[in-house]
Amino acid sequence: MSVPSMVDFLTGIGTTSQFFSAETTTCLTEKGKRKLTKDCPFETVIKKAVVNGWLNIDYKAAIERKVSATLGVKPSEVEYTLGETWHTPYMPDGKITPIRVNKTKNDGKFYLYYFPSFSKATKEKTKYFDGNGNEIAYETLKPYFYAKSADSEFKPAVRCVTLNNIAKLKARGLIVVKR
Repeated sequence: MSVPSMVDFLTGIGTTSQFFSAETTTCLTEKGKRKLTKDCPFETVIKKAVVNGWLNIDYKAAIERKVSATLGVKPSEVEYTLGETWHTPYMPDGKITPIRVNKTKNDGKFYLYYFPSFSKATKEKTKYFDGNGNEIAYETLKPYFYAKSADSEFKPAVRCVTLNNIAKLKARGLIVVKR
């Protein structure tokens, strides 16, 4: 399945919240998008992972519910204003989709926007490889990852992954494979 076909699939699955799973392949040493410090001894590092999560979740409403629960107030008493982001929803028919596009530059890429569901099983399926396909232990790479910023107590985690990096996607009982 090509990226345009994946866009068609994702815009056609509806706007209701739903669980998904995807297999991704990402180059962590790609110029301009480096995820590892420059002193990493590996010229090329490829991350292969399985990600799970929820599509079509209303981020503003999720924050309001989380703040409401944390503070012990009614959801109707909480109003959150969204801040600026680098992406904007892709809405070909005026309907919200789980796809985002870059609003700061026209890079022609589509991104899957989702709320991750973390589990030990998916973490164990994450593997790292050098440019020759040899597996690299996470512990070997760990010192070269940039430090993560602290998660907000009120904001749920969200992720964007370019559709170019998705090899296989499962949603609504359907499986699409990029060829």
